[in-house]
Amino acid sequence: MTAEGVPIWDRFPSHQRLCVNFTLTCNIACDHCIVESSPRRRERLSTDEVRATLSEAWENGRRHVTFSGGEVFLYPREMREVITWARELGYVVDVESNAFWARSDELAREKLTPFVEAGISGLALSADIYHMKYFPVERPITAARTARSFGLATEIQFCRSHHRERDEEIIAALAAAGEPYVVLELLDRGRAREMLQVWRGHRVEELSECDDLTTTLHATGDVYACCQLDIGVDQMKRTPVFLGSIRSADSDAAARDRREQLVRAFYDPESPIYFRTMVRQHPLFQPLDEESFSNICTFCMRALSDPARVAALEELLHAAPTAAS
Repeated sequence: MTAEGVPIWDRFPSHQRLCVNFTLTCNIACDHCIVESSPRRRERLSTDEVRATLSEAWENGRRHVTFSGGEVFLYPREMREVITWARELGYVVDVESNAFWARSDELAREKLTPFVEAGISGLALSADIYHMKYFPVERPITAARTARSFGLATEIQFCRSHHRERDEEIIAALAAAGEPYVVLELLDRGRAREMLQVWRGHRVEELSECDDLTTTLHATGDVYACCQLDIGVDQMKRTPVFLGSIRSADSDAAARDRREQLVRAFYDPESPIYFRTMVRQHPLFQPLDEESFSNICTFCMRALSDPARVAALEELLHAAPTAAS
């Protein structure tokens, strides 16, 4: 099959999703990795931190959690603990993996069994030139086939590269195996920044809607209102997208919630502070209509890194219920 698959995240709306980026340790170091994970990285959450976050997020309406990395299959004992806890709370649980462990059907079943017994419902895998630099495409195919034998939802993610012939070889292998895949575009974040030196600028009206507003707990303990993390720069931390750190002594769940509500409202077409409306009508945002952006992420960082713009959004959002009444 060459038809694209359906993203398994789409089983839940973004406001019900939580992503836990458990570790930055990975057995490989893909050239396009936006969080720049590798065998040398040591950042990792504790199981107590994950359990506390899961409990708080459940109380705030989250119902789906994805555990990602780095590579979570490097930590089967810890993953079994937090997956079990998430399932006991009531979450639907997925995990992401590069499938390095699926060397054969038998080994794939052995490695996947503890995750299944703990209660996962889905498995997202990667098959592209960046991952296949380290092992053959047969591994994610084997992992997906094994996961479905357990009754799990599966997703193979394919990220485009500049090497079209190699891309086509991987796609052909997926098609021959009957594996649908989800196509991802290369992002100008993390290590991929070095590969995307040339980009076509887009006016705000040409930008796609943001579909990455998933609350994310990073392996550093930082919390974001977005799953497209890029810790190589500090710009994201100068915007409301950065919700704070669970490791901070003055961590304030209510403040995190207010910041996340503002970010979500900024991208909600029904909101009084919808970004397209602000660019058309508000003096602080109108100059952005004269600029070009590579994608919605770069626009977000540019628009929300200005404290004056953020203050204007907060004022309008706070006044909206009064105005409506």
